[in-house]
Amino acid sequence: MPSRECFNINTMSCDTHDCCSPERLRDEIRTGGKVLILDCRTQAEYVRAHIRQAINISLPSLMQKRLKRGSLNISSVIQNNEAKERFSRSCKSHQIVLYDECSTDLNANPSSVITLLVKKLRLDGSKVSFLIGGFSTFQERFPEYCQTQEITDNTILGLCNLRISDDSAYGSGESSGDVENNTPHMSPFPVQVLPYLYLGNAKNSADLNQLKKNGIHYILNVTPNVPNMFEDNRDFKYLQIPISDHWSQNLSSFFPDAIAFIDEARRNQQGVLVHCLAGISRSVTVTVAYLMSRKSMCLNEAYDFVKKCKPNISPNFTFMGQLLDFEKVLHHDTECKCAAHSSPLDDDGIAASDSDSEKASPPFEVSPV
Repeated sequence: MPSRECFNINTMSCDTHDCCSPERLRDEIRTGGKVLILDCRTQAEYVRAHIRQAINISLPSLMQKRLKRGSLNISSVIQNNEAKERFSRSCKSHQIVLYDECSTDLNANPSSVITLLVKKLRLDGSKVSFLIGGFSTFQERFPEYCQTQEITDNTILGLCNLRISDDSAYGSGESSGDVENNTPHMSPFPVQVLPYLYLGNAKNSADLNQLKKNGIHYILNVTPNVPNMFEDNRDFKYLQIPISDHWSQNLSSFFPDAIAFIDEARRNQQGVLVHCLAGISRSVTVTVAYLMSRKSMCLNEAYDFVKKCKPNISPNFTFMGQLLDFEKVLHHDTECKCAAHSSPLDDDGIAASDSDSEKASPPFEVSPV
């Protein structure tokens, strides 16, 4: 009997239950389900746009021949070391969802890369499905769960004037010298940081369709003047922190209330949007503080984690100083232990230390700066 490594996977077929709908994958991502997403398109297509959290598996022709023979070690073709480690750690415990550009029936093309990968992973003992309609269908339905390449400098310059009229629509009245007011681009979609925790801007807080689509019922408004657009709607609960994006402001004094508010939303399994004006400074500071408090991350780890979700973050220096003080209050070591390389994943898919516990986090007080 041939060994599993040299078994010819071309003789296998893909069952109908191997498929995953775009809606199901969206729900898994939104709720932090145990899902591992593999992008089977070319590296160029992946870089241009891909589903959030997806790992790219691009196979040269030589590797495809090995894949057909069933002798390919899939982790060996993952170029990013962090992604390779994530795949090796989760390929047996998580549901794996693969996608290409637009496939709807794997049996229609038995020699395609995605079909061969599905068969190989099944042979290796993984739970595998493929995304119906591929990336194009998913992106069309749920663009907020896709990550696209950063816009160019020329595009940013072209958007600068649009920011002025966008902000005035909210009547914020905040100083033009604020860091956030000088940010040229406001994303139309909130960014998911953790299950039920979203980071966004003033536009996101006023977009009822996006709020409903993401199951957001709690809104944490970190501005003094951006209105709570749906305050009279019983479906929403608000907490407003009246802080401007200015060096004189003490945002850290509001950390306990903000963290408790986020905890309440996530405990009730309802989405919470943390927003400020542009979504890059005040709301980011609160989100980083939450990760430090509830995920036992040091400041560097929490900041890097949020930056991966939202690359354009830019808290002002005063807020960064307050986060450093907050780190000391939480009794973190001066040097980060980089838990991602030494500890198991928690329920949110984050590597955390053994002391991480949302229910048993120590009480804290923050001194004014």
